[in-house]
Amino acid sequence: MQSNSPLVSIVITCFNYELFIRQCIESALHQDYPNLEVIVVDDGSTDRSWDLIQDYRDHITAVRTQNRGALRSSLTGLSLSKGEFVHFLDADDLLEPRALEEIAPHLRPEVSKVQFMLSPINKEGDVIGDPFPKLAFSQESSPLIQSINQRGYYNTPPTSGNIYRRDVYENLGDLSYERAIDGVPYLLAPFVGRVVSIDQPLGKYRIHNANLSSFSTLSSDRMNGYMNRFLARLHHLKELVDARGLRGKIRLRQDYAYVQEMMILSAVASGNRPQVRLLASYMSAVRREHRAVLRRYMSLVFALGLFALPDAGRRQLASFRLDPSRHWQIRSRLKHALSAVN
Repeated sequence: MQSNSPLVSIVITCFNYELFIRQCIESALHQDYPNLEVIVVDDGSTDRSWDLIQDYRDHITAVRTQNRGALRSSLTGLSLSKGEFVHFLDADDLLEPRALEEIAPHLRPEVSKVQFMLSPINKEGDVIGDPFPKLAFSQESSPLIQSINQRGYYNTPPTSGNIYRRDVYENLGDLSYERAIDGVPYLLAPFVGRVVSIDQPLGKYRIHNANLSSFSTLSSDRMNGYMNRFLARLHHLKELVDARGLRGKIRLRQDYAYVQEMMILSAVASGNRPQVRLLASYMSAVRREHRAVLRRYMSLVFALGLFALPDAGRRQLASFRLDPSRHWQIRSRLKHALSAVN
């Protein structure tokens, strides 16, 4: 019954995705869920995206803005939405037809977030790898809080693989350091409710030339940007958690393995060999944050490679680490090996 189904808002943001926007909208509209609204924000596209969006104007709420970036487009969509739960769906991604049907039983007041696996697809829509990230079914938040305190993050899919209770996005304050809508909300969710992890792919994440540009450029500025946003999110999280009367629930450090890794990659991007002291600090952080022996071993091989290889080899190894399109078969084998150990 619709009265028992909370309103779900699917917010789609689009910039020059005429090749994919129609499929994306239809994947949202074809959900078997009785209480759904679909909102599409065109972020000043210069291709035919807006014309294609207009074909669905009788079934969606559509608005066009000047080009302001993904974060502001998402905030515009949020302001237009009314759902108790909100799903931000990138215009080049898709929902599986059964997605909301599978998610619906978990849309309860105590649940702050539902996350699910995504199947990677190419430009043509063909599956090109294993579903990711590897999730075990869970309805508990305490292991995620523990992971945040230990590593500064927890295992979570990209934006299109998450549905949030609306209040997680409210009263966030200054997001000027951010580029995406869910950077700090994904960290906040475990502190304000249950996070449900679903161990099956309910969406498709498209990898193509346009979005790969964000991975393929190896530069010191880009690596420093990743590191600074990582730390800014954690400091912002602490402010939000403290403001909710949960003081002491989050512990911050500066020597996370991710931060050390970005510092190493920044050195490589600048044409420098990483310092031994930095590599040692990175390995110390990996040992502290990860118990899996294979994970530690792979990190050691990665660190040694970035130290011992010549400049061209170091840059190639760094690009392999950053670019999810490279060598899918190798990556899949490594993920299977890690899953078996863990």
